[in-house]
Amino acid sequence: MKLINIDEDAPDTFYIFVNQLNPITEHNFKHTKTFSSGAVASCMNEDFARKFVDGTARYLPYEPCEFDNLAVSPYCLTAINDYRIEYDAEVYREKHHPLYPSRLSALYAFGSMEMCQLVSQRYGWQLDSVHKFRLKDWPLTRIAKVNMEHVSLARHAYKVSMMQDIDRLWGGYWSGFDEIILELPSHDFTRKQYSSGVIWEYLIEGVVECC
Repeated sequence: MKLINIDEDAPDTFYIFVNQLNPITEHNFKHTKTFSSGAVASCMNEDFARKFVDGTARYLPYEPCEFDNLAVSPYCLTAINDYRIEYDAEVYREKHHPLYPSRLSALYAFGSMEMCQLVSQRYGWQLDSVHKFRLKDWPLTRIAKVNMEHVSLARHAYKVSMMQDIDRLWGGYWSGFDEIILELPSHDFTRKQYSSGVIWEYLIEGVVECC
């Protein structure tokens, strides 16, 4: 099938790091050998299914609110950083690409073992947890190909900068752009260019089954 954000076919086989230390993941893998995205189960609800089809389903559990402290501590920035990244990514998707898979619902997969090896070398993920999967039929399946290193760079950028390039960052991410360069403060407060690098991953709204 065709990817939703790039004019390419989806891979026939997907490679997923299966975290069997997570009880739900372990149970599903052991007893069904399948994983499904959050939207699949939610679509059993008629109201959600209708919203999923027309791109109005919402996945964000919290919205930003006003707060009084003018000086934000480093710990506060760290505490809110991960959610702010996901919030900005999701708001951009809702506004510009509402039919794309949500990061808060989708399955995460890679298209080759070579890409998994790169992830393992860079982040220490265990290669022996990788299993092959194929798509199962689900009429509403959607798949996007994205560069996960945009998110990795964002995790650094949001900690050291007020991030003026939010639209460029997430616009590039959702369009399937390869490498992005951000100019950010360095350790001595000079400006430095940081390159994201490239690791392709797939966001899948659908069902996959272990080969």
